[in-house]
Formats: sequence, structure tokens, C-alpha cells
Amino acid sequence: MSFKLLKSTLAVITFVGAIGCINQKQDCNFKINGTIADEINDSAYFVFIGDSLMNMPQTKIPVDTIVATNKKFSYSYNINEPRWIYLQAIFKSGEVCGTYVDFLAVPNQTANLKVCNGYYELDGTPFYKQWNTLDTMIRSSRNKIQLMSEALKNKIGVTNEDVTEYRKNVQDITQSIRDYILTHKNEEGTMFLGSMVGLATAHEMFDDIDPQIRNGRFKIHIDRLLQAEDEARRRETEKREAVEKTSAGKMFSDFSVEYQGKEYKLSDYVGKGKYVLVDFWASWCGPCRGEIPNLIAVYNKYKGKNFNVLGVASWDNPEDTQKAIDDMKIPYPQIINAQKSGTDVYGIQGIPEIILFGPDGTILKRGLRGNDIEIELKKYLK
Repeated sequence: MSFKLLKSTLAVITFVGAIGCINQKQDCNFKINGTIADEINDSAYFVFIGDSLMNMPQTKIPVDTIVATNKKFSYSYNINEPRWIYLQAIFKSGEVCGTYVDFLAVPNQTANLKVCNGYYELDGTPFYKQWNTLDTMIRSSRNKIQLMSEALKNKIGVTNEDVTEYRKNVQDITQSIRDYILTHKNEEGTMFLGSMVGLATAHEMFDDIDPQIRNGRFKIHIDRLLQAEDEARRRETEKREAVEKTSAGKMFSDFSVEYQGKEYKLSDYVGKGKYVLVDFWASWCGPCRGEIPNLIAVYNKYKGKNFNVLGVASWDNPEDTQKAIDDMKIPYPQIINAQKSGTDVYGIQGIPEIILFGPDGTILKRGLRGNDIEIELKKYLK
């Protein structure tokens, strides 16, 4: 597409977008005053607007287009609640690049946006001034940490004291940003950007925030973060309890899996009078595949009436699991398509997880790897 044709097309789309505001019989209440840094050659931007639930825009159809003239552009849009806005750059050649700028559009606020090389700066009315103060602090801190990291990397004869000092400086810088966020969280711009940075928990941010902000136009965002944090805490508690319940010395916990119309249980193998080495694994997991030769070796060496090995294919596509079994010529039995059934019961957060069970089903050892597998087995098998 030629630039002349592109510009004509963009002008039509921009005009349609402007009509959208006029038809609502009210002035556009969100505005952008934009400038483009000298080293940037963007000629225009497609505009994508998120939904009223503050979700990122998913549609591939732009709602508007902005054409920049002499490194400047302006844009207006009418919204009744905060929404994400994406500006996707279009170069003079007509090439559309990836998402270039994304930030929050807020009703009755004006954003002074400067598009720079690899980042952008926001300023303007109060929300964006607050955003800018924190964002500037974060970028400055990131630059300081990078310079310290490069200095440490280039230093000859780095000592433990040098590393300790570097870590302390990073911690101090990070803590200063966290302190700023928590002491300015009743500013909407600071609150919103601060909640996205992740230096404070959702409950630290919102439990004692100004009720007008808590229940105001950012309520959806705040509720979502609090619910996500509570759900993460619940899952973490469940995992801790599962690990405790299935630690060494405890009786095994059973689980069942349905695959190809049949039910398979851990109790089909464990607690049946044999020592059983159970490997929670997946075909895509490199470390899992690295342990399989060790498991095949002990299976071939000790298999019989007193010992067995069982694979539990977790978090994996059954077809991929079967291909890995065939490719690696795994001889011991498998429970395929376990997904999260077993890993949830045993509180497993990373695989492989190899567990040794006694003849009566007692858990003897968790977290076996490498040579430790046979070392542990020799304690029980002759």
C-alpha cells in the first residue's frame, strides 16, 4: 500500500471515529496530546480500545486511526469508565508494527503522551501526573540498577562484599519505590500503576485505601486483583497442606484418572506389597526425560515381586506422552492423562517429582533425582 493511499484510508477512519463522539451528543472526555521523538519515524497509529471491564482490547479491528503531522498528533474519545488503549504504530511504508503504546484511558483526563524509542512518557491532568511521577521513578531506578550491574560485571576481582553491596543497593532502590507507592496509594494514578508493578500485595494496596477510590471507577480493577490474590493464597495453602499430608512417613493418598474410557488409580500399583518408584513427568519436560534413563536402569535391575516403577504423565497431551514412551522405549507401566490429578494431591509444583512408596503404601522419600534414586533403593532392596 502506498503512503498516499494509506493516508487517505486513515483519514476516512479517523473521520468515522470523530463522528462516533459527535453522535453521542457530548464532548469527548478523554484526550491525548501526543508528540513523537525525533528518532521515531511513525506516521500514524491504529487505535484499539479495551472493554468496560478494563480488559485489554482483543479485537483486531481498530476503532480509530491517528495521523501524526510534524511529529505531533491529538486524539479524543468518549468513555464512561477507565479503559485500556493501545496505539499500534504504522510506518510511512505502510508497514504495521507490533503494539507500540498501551496505557489506561481515564474519563475526564488528558494525557500528554511522548512516544520515545522503546518507551513512552505520560503526563497531563492529575491522573497522568501521578502516573508520570511513579513511572519516572521506576525508569530511573531501573537505569541505576543496570549501571550497577554493568559496573559489577566489568570489575576485575569481584568479591563477596561487592556482590553483597550490589544486592543491598538493589534492595534499597526497590524498597524506596515500594514505600512511595504505599504512601501515595490514595492517588488514582499512583494506585493504578503501583498495583501493576507488583512491589506490594493487593491487600497492602487496597485494604485501607480511601473508600471513594476503593468503590469508585477503579472498583473492577481493585476487586479483580484482590480476588486473584485471595485465590493464589488459597491455592498456596492447599499445596502446603497437600505436601504436609504426603510427606515422608505418611500413608499414600490415592487419585484416579480416566483415559480411553477406563479408570486408573495410584492404588492399582501402590500399597500392593511392592516398593514402587512413582515418577510424575511430562513429555515436554527436559529434566523429566533426563531422569527416565535412571528409572529404566533401576527398573531393569530390581524389577520383580518386590519392586516396580510407575510413570504418571502429568500436564501433558496423551498423544505426546505416548510418543515419548515409544521413542524412549519406556518399559514400566504408565498412568496417562493424569494432568493435575496427581500433582494436586501431592502438592507438586514442578516436575519431575519422583517418590518412593513402601510395600504398605507408606511414603518413604520424595524428591529423588539422579544417583540418589538407586542409593535410596539399596536401603530396601537386595
